Amino acid sequence: MKFRLALPKLEALDELSGACLVLTCFAEDRPLRGLTGLVDWRLNGQLSRLLATEFVDAHYLEATLTPVLLRLPFERILLVGLGKRNEFTAARFEETCQFVFATLSNLQAHDFAMMLPGRIGVEVGLRQALAGWRRAVMDAFGADSQKLGEITLLEPQDLHRELLEPLAALERELAR
Repeated sequence: MKFRLALPKLEALDELSGACLVLTCFAEDRPLRGLTGLVDWRLNGQLSRLLATEFVDAHYLEATLTPVLLRLPFERILLVGLGKRNEFTAARFEETCQFVFATLSNLQAHDFAMMLPGRIGVEVGLRQALAGWRRAVMDAFGADSQKLGEITLLEPQDLHRELLEPLAALERELAR
């Protein structure tokens, strides 16, 4: 089991591989924003079409699993709805992390990449987000950590230095 950091850019995704790419979006995000928007562009609007048909509406903890169709080096995308932006709190952030990791565990997706969900434009501090993310990883994979492969956290370069030690500590803890 290993944690990696990468930039939330298409070029960085092209260098990765895994069972699943986890993307999130708020219910009112049209067009899609951030990494989700970039991936949607790469997939020729595949995610936007799901949202346009109202098959998916990004309500809170809505999960949609979709194939990637050889446009990215992942087998599938797990798109998780975050609900309304103004209702997304630190508590919802942690619930979302719990939900995402439980879903990945149920899918037996042990190699995946994701961003810290919903931090664009909301007031969830990095330390608070990392603490919730860490608890969710431990709850979902603590007993089965030997099955985990590579987890890539996709975050901006300016956060990498702050993320290195907490991720290394979590890696050591899960290796026990």
